[in-house]
Amino acid sequence: MKPPRWGFVTRGAAPALAALALGCGSGNVTLPTPPMEAETAALVMTYQMPTAILDTSNIDQVRADAQARLDELNLDWLPDLLSNALAQLRSRLDGAGVPDDPASEPDMSKGQLTAVASITRICAGWSDPAGPPDQAANGSVEVTAIVDTGKLNPQVWGTATSCLARFPPAGSPAGTVTSATSTVVNATLNGTLIFYLLGPMPSDPADAQMLVSFSGSIGVGERVGSASFDFEISKSQVRFRVPVASGGDAIVTVGTTLGIEGANAGFSCDLTTLTCQQTS
Repeated sequence: MKPPRWGFVTRGAAPALAALALGCGSGNVTLPTPPMEAETAALVMTYQMPTAILDTSNIDQVRADAQARLDELNLDWLPDLLSNALAQLRSRLDGAGVPDDPASEPDMSKGQLTAVASITRICAGWSDPAGPPDQAANGSVEVTAIVDTGKLNPQVWGTATSCLARFPPAGSPAGTVTSATSTVVNATLNGTLIFYLLGPMPSDPADAQMLVSFSGSIGVGERVGSASFDFEISKSQVRFRVPVASGGDAIVTVGTTLGIEGANAGFSCDLTTLTCQQTS
């Protein structure tokens, strides 16, 4: 199995936005606490500093585990779906004059804005041509962001509820390539989502810079099963975490080979020959 070839395409607006709630002011907004805040911070640190000890005695097993995890991540369609949901939230933040980049410092001339923004994106469903937006039939993805005294919290969270999505989208020109595949994918997503922004909230899937954590059920067509995983997107490059049997986590970079980084060493693994060479 070869890793996906990355090549995002720009698509039109989401089928529908069902809700937007935004509150602001000084002292009159109660901010919710982001879920699993400590766990998310620890996960971010693991991606920055992998903890697994790698050597020639265990790298083949880590490579095999990385291949298995790669197959579970649905990288041919899931990053687009999630990035498009965040792009819709960003458009609402921008329209309200709310920061869309956690690295931006508060503009004191505008006061210290405190806000909660949540948006529901109705999923498009599997039909081609697509019908009118129908949350009951096709499900939705809801995401929430908070701004505390003028600064966007990097953690955004949400829920996918029976979301049915088709990739490429209905009405795409013949031959359109979505992410890594030209095959039509009928996808299902149902579970909890946590995003940690590593840059501005994306306006286009190709601009996404974020860590994604998912727990729930996911599927293609009639094949649906439980899943729990995380991955990081940085402008179309993807990395993901693989637990190592001897302890700790390795971080894998998707490319023409799999780059595997541990606390002490790095390897490059060829998925055709199933061999790994130490690189650091």
